Amino acid sequence: MHEVVNSVHRGMVATPWGDSGALREKRLPPGPGRPREEVLANQRERLYGAMVASVAKRGYLATTVNDLVEISGVSSRTFYDLYPDKKACFLATLQAIIEAAAAYAVQSVSELDPQAPARVGAPDGSGQEVKDWEQQARIGFDAFAEMIALQPAAARLAFLETYAAGPEAIALIENAASGFEWLARQMLEQSPERAGMPAEMITAHIGAQQEIARTRLRRGEEAELPGLMDEIWELLLSYRPPPEPLRLTGRAPRFGAETIDAHDHAERALRAFAVVASEEGYVNTTVEAVLKRAQMSATTFYANFAGKEDATLAAIDSACSQIMAAVLPAFRRAPDWPHGVRAGFGALCNFLASRPAMAQLIAVEVYAAGSTAVERRSETLQPLEKFIGEGFERGPGAPVLATEAIAGATFTLVYKRLRDSGPASLPTLAPLLTYITLSPFIGAEEACRVANGDGRGRALAAPNIPG
Repeated sequence: MHEVVNSVHRGMVATPWGDSGALREKRLPPGPGRPREEVLANQRERLYGAMVASVAKRGYLATTVNDLVEISGVSSRTFYDLYPDKKACFLATLQAIIEAAAAYAVQSVSELDPQAPARVGAPDGSGQEVKDWEQQARIGFDAFAEMIALQPAAARLAFLETYAAGPEAIALIENAASGFEWLARQMLEQSPERAGMPAEMITAHIGAQQEIARTRLRRGEEAELPGLMDEIWELLLSYRPPPEPLRLTGRAPRFGAETIDAHDHAERALRAFAVVASEEGYVNTTVEAVLKRAQMSATTFYANFAGKEDATLAAIDSACSQIMAAVLPAFRRAPDWPHGVRAGFGALCNFLASRPAMAQLIAVEVYAAGSTAVERRSETLQPLEKFIGEGFERGPGAPVLATEAIAGATFTLVYKRLRDSGPASLPTLAPLLTYITLSPFIGAEEACRVANGDGRGRALAAPNIPG
């Protein structure tokens, strides 16, 4: 295990390119004969380190080119020769972090003892052997946690601040996650018990790990991550592919157009806020745009909210309270806990599909709103984790981290469905969310049976979703 260090050392931020206070000292001495590419690489790396350090202290939105110039020692003229603006520098820094993380993971796996006994032979029967897939995968998991613990400032930039930098930055981090999903799929295919795992389940597992990491980073508890890998790994190994295809049975509900009509001015403003954020993105949402959509005066708005940030937290409170009001009755009507989970996820997915702007705010735009907003969502939806936690009465041997991981998997899959397929696809997600939740507690067979039911203790006859 590599030594874990803090991101702040003697008042400086540790970055993959050196402590922030020492970046200016990394300037190459002037003189003829030095290759231009070497000079440019040195300047870029100092700016990468400056970006990590500034974002760690101020956040992406508050970071300026002047901050980067001051920390790095690169002149303003040189900065603009290298990058047209702050965003381009951020994207280059993020790409460099992703490449460094991939190299670290590959190096960690390559350090696996080549003399270790192999357990999987070549499928063509040639006798060619590969390293134990489980050992390889576990090393990859451990490397992920070690990287974050070693370089938390760079990890915060990648996992927390990326969403404020816009679609291009988000695409970079999501493409990197897709690469890890592909790698996980290749490894799982080497396990006879786990071959054929649905792609969305692998997405859920990788997403759960990332959500656990984001939570620790937001709270400054990243040093805990390496110690959590045993539980995360145990949970992953507990899953098997569903014995039967997971499908929504019965007819998916249809919903009318979303409205901002509400019982009072405050709620009307919050619904208008969600609509604007879903259309323009959180970063581009302004109070003026909300007032126009709500057809409301500034006096009325500011009588209820101090500003955009205050309205954001209020919108999250309102949305999560309405989600709980939809899920709780469905959960309690069910005959037992497993069917309550199925009914609850059905209600959750249907409700979010009926309120697409709210769903976009609570599952997608909340990340761009920052750590305080994400923490508020977690606090307000805490009862959902308690519902999941009742599973320990059925399966007391399940990893303690299961409830947090399942919540992370749920957020991940809802996020992906909204971005890739839109809110109308959410109801078809309920069986998979049910299976992921129940499997560690009651086993794959029973979890699959309940997931393909209706939450009332009976399976419906014919699926209306092909495949």
